[in-house]
Amino acid sequence: MAGESAVTSVMASLGTGSGIDIKKLAEDLTDVERVPAEERLNSRIEQETAQLSAYSVLKFNVEDLISKLSSLDDLGEILSSDASSSDTSKVQVSGTSGAASEGTHSVSVSSLAAQQINISNSYSSQTVSLNGGSGFTLNITDGGGTVTSVAIADGNDTPAGIVAAINTSALDITASLLTVDTSSDESRIVLNGRTGSANSFVVSSALSDSDLGFHDAGNGNTRQNGGVYSQQLATNAVFTVNGVSMQRSSNSVTDALPGVTLDLVSTHTSGSSSTVKIQRSDAELESKLKDLVEAYNATRYALSEIANPDSTEEEVGGALAADFAAIRQVRNVIYKAITQDSSTPSGSITALRDIGVELTRYGDLQFNESKFDSVMASSATEVATMLSAGTNNQSKYDGQAQGFARDAVASIEVLTDSITGLFATRSATSQSAITKYEEELQELDVKMTALFDRYITQFTVMESLVNQLNSTRNSLSDTWMNMGNFNKR
Repeated sequence: MAGESAVTSVMASLGTGSGIDIKKLAEDLTDVERVPAEERLNSRIEQETAQLSAYSVLKFNVEDLISKLSSLDDLGEILSSDASSSDTSKVQVSGTSGAASEGTHSVSVSSLAAQQINISNSYSSQTVSLNGGSGFTLNITDGGGTVTSVAIADGNDTPAGIVAAINTSALDITASLLTVDTSSDESRIVLNGRTGSANSFVVSSALSDSDLGFHDAGNGNTRQNGGVYSQQLATNAVFTVNGVSMQRSSNSVTDALPGVTLDLVSTHTSGSSSTVKIQRSDAELESKLKDLVEAYNATRYALSEIANPDSTEEEVGGALAADFAAIRQVRNVIYKAITQDSSTPSGSITALRDIGVELTRYGDLQFNESKFDSVMASSATEVATMLSAGTNNQSKYDGQAQGFARDAVASIEVLTDSITGLFATRSATSQSAITKYEEELQELDVKMTALFDRYITQFTVMESLVNQLNSTRNSLSDTWMNMGNFNKR
C-alpha cells in the first residue's frame, strides 16, 4: 500500500514520536470496516455456490430418471425373448427382440452362403510392372451386368498398385496380396466378394492377358458358373424353416423368424434338422422397472437432503432450504409424471401401478415382483402398449400418442430445458449473484486500501506534529537549564 512506504519514511526520519505503531493502528481501524463486510459477501458467495451445486445435483438425478424412463419407450426394449438351438454346430441364435413369438421351430440347412474368390497369375514380386509403367483400366462386371471401371494410374501397374486401386474403389470386393513362397517374392492377388449368388463378378482389361489369370483354371479357379471360372462361387444359403424352403444371401438370417437372428453354421445331413425354441423373457423389463424405482427414490432422497437445513450432507445439505418453491416444483413434477395414466392404456393396464410399480405411504416407489409376474403372464402385450404404444423409434414430434414412458419424459423435461427449465434459470440466477458479490469484494478491497492509506497519512501528520512538539520541549528544557547554569557563574 502507498501508506506503508510513508510509514517507513517517517519513522526513519523522525524519532520515536508518540511511540504508537501507526501501521498496526491503521490496519486495525481498517479491519473494523473490512472484516464484517468481507465476511458478509463471502458468506453470500458460499451460499450461492452451495445452491449452484444443489441445482446440479438435482439436475443429475432428474436426468437419470429421464434416462430410465426413456429405456421403456420402445416395444423392442420392453418385450424380449430368449431363444436357443438344439444343435449350435449347425444353427445358432445370435439375437432376439420383442417381435419374437414364443414357439418351437425346425431349421434344416442344405447349403451355406458363400462369397466368390478368384486367384490371379503368379508374379515375381509385388512391384513388377504389368504394362510397361503405363496405366490401364480394370473392368469389373457384376452379376447383373453392370460394369465398374477401376483406373490403374501410370506407375501403379503392379500387383500392389492393382490391390490398392480395387480396395479404394466403391466395389464390394476386397483385394489382398499373398506371398506364395517365403524363399522368394512370388505373389498372387486374391479377390473376395460378398456372399450371395447375386454378388458374382468377372474381371477383364485391355492387357494381353485380359483377366490377369483371375479366371484361369490353372490358377486354382476350378469352379464354373456360366463358363466363368472362380476358386469359389458366390452362392446363397439354402435352408428350410418348418418345412418352408428359403434362400438368403447371408448366413446371418434376420427375417426368417420374426424377432430372431439365426446364424447358419454348417449343413445338416439329409432329413435332419435343428430345433429353435423361443420363450418370452420378462427379465429385461423387470430390471428396467427396478432401475426406474431406484432412480425415482434417489431423486426424492436428494430433494429431502437439499431441502433439510439440519442435513449432515457436507456439500449441498440444506442448500435449498430457502428455495422451497424449487423443491416443491421438482417434487410435484416427478410425482405427477410417475403416477399419471398412459396416453395409450390397453385393457386393464393403464399406468405403472397396474404392473407392480407402487407408491409407499412415505411417497417412495416400491416394486411388487409377484404382481409384475402375474400381469406379465396374462397381459404382456397390454403392458407393452401401455408403456410404448407398441411402437419403436417413434419421434416425439409426430403428435401421436406414444405411451406412458414418453408421456412421463415430456412432463419432466420442462425441468431440464436448457433455456427455460428450472435448473437453467435458477443456476443462472445463482451464478449472476456470485459474479455480483465477487465484484463487490473487489470494490471493497479498493475502498479499504484507500481507507488504510488515509489513516496512514493522518497518523503520519500526527507523528510529525508530536515529534516537533517533543523537539520544542527538549529545546526549551535545554534553554532553561542553560539559563540556570548561567546565573550560577
